[in-house]
Amino acid sequence: MSPERPVLAGARYFFLSYVPPPTHSDRTLGDHWVRRFYHDLNLAIDGRPGARLRRRGFADFTVRLSEDRAEQKRVALAEAEVFVPLYSPDYLNRDDSRREREWFRQRLLRAGRPADGDNILPVLWTPSPAAVHATDQARALAMAADVEAYAANGMSALCRLQIFQRDYQEVLGRLAQHIVDTAEQTPLQPAEPPTGPTDVPSSPTSEVPFLAVVIAPGQPPEAGRLNGRPDTHAGRWRPFRDRPPVVDDVTDAVQRLRMPIDVQDFAPDEGLFRGCPGVLMVDPRVVETPDGTEAVRAAVGCLHSWVGVVVLIDDSAPGRRSHATVLLDRAVAMFPPTARPLAVTTYDDWRAGVHGLVDRMRRRYLDARPAYPPPGRPISKPRLWENPPSDEGVEP
Repeated sequence: MSPERPVLAGARYFFLSYVPPPTHSDRTLGDHWVRRFYHDLNLAIDGRPGARLRRRGFADFTVRLSEDRAEQKRVALAEAEVFVPLYSPDYLNRDDSRREREWFRQRLLRAGRPADGDNILPVLWTPSPAAVHATDQARALAMAADVEAYAANGMSALCRLQIFQRDYQEVLGRLAQHIVDTAEQTPLQPAEPPTGPTDVPSSPTSEVPFLAVVIAPGQPPEAGRLNGRPDTHAGRWRPFRDRPPVVDDVTDAVQRLRMPIDVQDFAPDEGLFRGCPGVLMVDPRVVETPDGTEAVRAAVGCLHSWVGVVVLIDDSAPGRRSHATVLLDRAVAMFPPTARPLAVTTYDDWRAGVHGLVDRMRRRYLDARPAYPPPGRPISKPRLWENPPSDEGVEP
């Protein structure tokens, strides 16, 4: 063991970062194969030769229900020697998984190490066909580029299928050796656990995004965007007191459907939703201001059948004719019957309906999305026969 620093009690060799399945619960975080991979990787590490302290990796599903999972995760992220992300299309598109990776990268930079050096060991879990993921996938392939089954199918397939077990054990052994060598030969100083949101560089994508747009009082005059960055009005908007920004719930719903998301403060643009599904969220307090009323009217001209409209306000006096109710009715009345907004006055109602709303808008877009023919003159479709032979002599 290197004398560079003492090992912290409970410090981990590696931090396993993955995307939970869409139906995960607090009791069954991680799917069966992620759990098996974690278990097998620990066994492979235990089997490495050498006199050293026995330490395991960290995955959030190892935390007992009685413990604070979020806190345990924060501490492990700050103490782990190696960060092991399981790359898949979901992982590389989701802000929350990429945010974990970005925080660890910042930790490395503060320690004077390269952001994508030996302390980050990506695993190709499921290959992605998207060209924008090629660079990340190339890093994940570097450990075992000569193992054809790994490069073609990813570690998830190697873990699942008996036919690939020899390749699975080969790649597993390389991963374990890399983790042990990195942790023992060049240990990483622990850092303070992350305490706030970490900015994530915007991720370009060739896929159709889901667009979430906000109209609320106090918006900046220039249109803002949020791609993992909580620094725009849309990303900070909290219509319900003491609750997270509603954009967080939309993001979770969209990314569970394996779509990238783009969040914007509203700016008039007739083509705003033309090429993607989305949701328009309106704070009805804007109707008390001339600019807000004008923005809502402009937004009506941007709508399509695949855009859901939601008017949200925290009504502290449900069932009574409160000021919030008056504003809500005025805002709803500004939209035509074909774009009748959902009126939401409690956070529980919002949470109960947001996943269904996002899914409906996505399906509507897929059913009715506009088709753009290629430029130039139409070309005739290829045929098997230019002059089809007659049926003469062919038995029925």
